[in-house]
Amino acid sequence: MAGQGEAEAKYTRLCPEQLTMPANSTGLMATPVITDNSLGVIRGFGRLGIPVVYLDSKVPSISRYSRYISQRLKCPGFRKSETEFIKVLLDFGRQLDNKMVIMPANDWDVLALSRYKKELEPFYYLPVPGYEIVHKLVNKKLFYKMLAEMKVAHPRTYFPEDTDELASMGQEIGYPYIIKPADSLSFQDAFHKKCFVVNSPQDLERAVGRLKGKNLEVMIQEIIPGEEIYEYYTYFNKESEPLAICGWDKIRHYPPQFGCGSFCRSIQRLPAIEPGIQLLKGMGYHGLAAPEVKKDSRDGQYKLLEVNARVTLQNQLVTACGVDITYIAYLDAIGQPLGDLPPPLDDVFWVDDFVDQLSCLILLARKEISVRDIARSLTVRKVHSVAAWDDLLPLIVHMYHLGIGALRLLLGKITGSR
Repeated sequence: MAGQGEAEAKYTRLCPEQLTMPANSTGLMATPVITDNSLGVIRGFGRLGIPVVYLDSKVPSISRYSRYISQRLKCPGFRKSETEFIKVLLDFGRQLDNKMVIMPANDWDVLALSRYKKELEPFYYLPVPGYEIVHKLVNKKLFYKMLAEMKVAHPRTYFPEDTDELASMGQEIGYPYIIKPADSLSFQDAFHKKCFVVNSPQDLERAVGRLKGKNLEVMIQEIIPGEEIYEYYTYFNKESEPLAICGWDKIRHYPPQFGCGSFCRSIQRLPAIEPGIQLLKGMGYHGLAAPEVKKDSRDGQYKLLEVNARVTLQNQLVTACGVDITYIAYLDAIGQPLGDLPPPLDDVFWVDDFVDQLSCLILLARKEISVRDIARSLTVRKVHSVAAWDDLLPLIVHMYHLGIGALRLLLGKITGSR
């Protein structure tokens, strides 16, 4: 955590010089998510003295324990009732003296906010694109068809009509590949994973069996060979111009290979950034975005995997790099000048606390990394996803929940219930 302090101190010195603080700061509304994308946003705005209103929908989240939350607003989560979620925002907005900025921290929120953008705009600043654009990014079937139409490099993808065609098509395509959902949210609800990895006819048969009767649209997608996966965070203004970009290599993931980045290193790779920028400018995009690409070892080309239209999990890494893109979006939304922005710092590391340790154990068991690799990653200065000296309670709650989860798993194994 000492390393995190040093990285953040460097940003703190840059911020007042590079990003002028508005005299009458408008509040930020950060939304709660299980993966706690919002925790870094809450801390970032709180440390700048901007009041944070937290939408508390009782979803399990350590973000709600941050000391930087100024006010909690009880509301149903969008997934329980979109109309009730929006109603709470509208009722709250009518009571405000000044408009507030809403920063979407997950896909459900950005879908709801974009759908009701016109109704919410009298009360809130909404740095989010229109619903049609969000829907094309969230629905992967629409997304990959759009990439093909716009000639943006991406993995080869096939679209079976049903499970029968999935079974026959899957037998004709060479292994390995993944079976990926069109609607990631519904798929994760059903199976608690992002995709099915298919390495054999037996894997295909199991996947088809699990999908039968689920009424889920899926795709077959090649697994791009190579190890270099790159993600970056950016913000596009209303003229669809990116005001700032900061990227990182995803060195480790959890779950390994197809999970979220758990250990990342900042670096600016212009060839990797280009495909996503090309796409978003062509769409007339406005808002936060986090495109992800993978370098194909066959041809050296970066191929676009996805674009998240919201706050990214690694937002604290970007802040530590000296370019707080969420804050830049905030200033642009309320019409404040940005001034000259510093270039982002390279070689700043970010770690997903405790989650990366699980990734290390799995990779170590597979002999894909060595003890020396793990030891080397422990010695570098890092920004932490949860741990922070000035905001300890989220870490304490996080450790408690992990301990309870481990205890339940152990008891399940002892009793044979799992």
